[in-house]
This record gives sequence, structure tokens and C-alpha cells, in this order.
Amino acid sequence: MRLNISLRARWGRRARRWGDEAIAELRADLDRLGYGWWPIPPRLKVALRHTYAAEVPWFVFILAATMLAYLAVAYFVIVLGLYRQHAPPWRWAAAWAITVTLLMKLCVKTRGAGLPFVRNLLTLECKATIRACSEAYGASHAQRAEKLSAVGTALRRLEGDVMRAHRRSGTVAFLSPRRRELKVHAGQVVAKLREAEATLGHDDHAAVLSEIAGLAATIAEQHVAGHIGSLLPKPALEGKQPVRDREVLRVAAAVVLIAGGVVGLASLGLADMATVAAGTAWAVLIMMALFGSNWARYLPILDLFKPGP
Repeated sequence: MRLNISLRARWGRRARRWGDEAIAELRADLDRLGYGWWPIPPRLKVALRHTYAAEVPWFVFILAATMLAYLAVAYFVIVLGLYRQHAPPWRWAAAWAITVTLLMKLCVKTRGAGLPFVRNLLTLECKATIRACSEAYGASHAQRAEKLSAVGTALRRLEGDVMRAHRRSGTVAFLSPRRRELKVHAGQVVAKLREAEATLGHDDHAAVLSEIAGLAATIAEQHVAGHIGSLLPKPALEGKQPVRDREVLRVAAAVVLIAGGVVGLASLGLADMATVAAGTAWAVLIMMALFGSNWARYLPILDLFKPGP
């Protein structure tokens, strides 16, 4: 117990140090880009510290979830390949069930501790974009092309996190009517970022890099304040055609693939318990493949395949 507390305290101190270093780096980048007048909001500092503290728990959660997925694959393959006509040995089934239970408990514990990392990914990407702009701002002529390319890469990651911000915030329910409005706003923010990036090859690159960094700083400030529906001010988004989100297409693909798998399993003539277990494993794998680490938020899709009363 004491060892556990000591390890937590040591990790907490290290995470705070990393967070303080990230804040100091952000301050230096903003000063270089002409935003020395802009004070870093206290909420942004807290968000960065919490993000670094939650990074390891989230990594452990991803590792445990990946192992859980592999066990689901193993069960799916073994039941269909080796034990199609009869149940697997009870010792193998018991070991599989115990391992799955332990991994699920580990996922539950680490997911809660790692959620701040996921919810602040947009903040991290804003900081990374500002860092890329700062490096390109001071790059020599020989390095300019490489650094500007890095800015484009950072913006692509930032765009993805902007589009997913409303899903990761934890404040918008699945299939809530608010999601449509938030998706439209996110699409307009992405359109504004792309518009600014498009001028890099035509206008003074220093001024454009400063503008992109300012947009990223504003997005980060609004995000940590919980204003996911106003990441950028409305006047800046006036007339912007929102970039489309592909979430609906992925949900449709998940429904079709899961339904196809359930129909295929039903035609194999397996025992009811084996069919249910293999079908659940198939559904989880499909959602993990389509939605990544955010797959658990789409579990309500499985309600579509529950038998009627």
C-alpha cells in the first residue's frame, strides 16, 4: 500500500514537471509568434498538467483494451475453427473468462483515470500546432519547406480533434440533437483553419503562421473553458461552408457489418451461447476498427440487435 502511494506521488511530481515544461514551451512559442501580450489562461495550464498526469493511465487502458480485443479474436477463431460441433474444454473456457474479467476491470479503472488525456487531446494538438508554427516561423530558407510541411501535418491532426471535440467532451449524449449544431460549428472551424493554411504559399508566411497560431490558441482557450460550441468567434466563421464529418457513414458501416456477421453466425448452426459470445466479439471488433479508442461511446448501436420481447 505504501509502495503504491509512493509510486503515485512520484508519478504525480513527474507529471507536474512535464506539464510545467509544456507551459513554459507554449509561452516561449507564443512570444516568438507575436502573442507576448496574451496571458495563458489558468484553465489551460491546469488542463495541460492534468493531460500529462493522465497519459500513462490512458496508455495502460489502450493496452488492456487491445489485449481484450485479441482475446475476443482468439475466442471467435477457436470456437468457429476447432469447436464448431461441441463446446470448448471447461478449463480453457474458465481461463479465458477469468482473463477477460481481469482485463475488463483494468480497463474500467484505467479508463476513468485516463479520460482527462482524451478530453484534452484538442488542447494538446493546439499546443503542437503552435509549436510547429513557431519552428517554421524561425526556420532558415533551407529548412522552411520541411517546417511548413510539419505545420500542415499538425493542422490535419488538429482538424480531426476539432471534429471529435463534442464526442470527447463527455457533455453531449449519443444521438443528442445538439450534436448536429456542434458538428456544423466544428466543420466551420476546420474550414477556417484550411483557409488560413491555403494562404501559406501566397502571402507572407510569417504573418500567416502567426494567424494560425492565434486560431489554435483561441480554440484551446475556448475548449478548456467548455465552450465546444464556440471554439472560434462567429464573425470569423461567417460564410464558411462546414467541412463534412464522416461519423454517420461510419455508424452506417458498423450497422451493416455487424448485421452481416450476426447473419453469418446464425447460419453456422452453433450453440446459442457460442453464437452470442462470438457475435458480441465480432461487434466489438467492428466498432474498435471503425471508431478507434472511442468505440465504447457507440455501444448503444448494439441495442439495435437485441431480440424483441
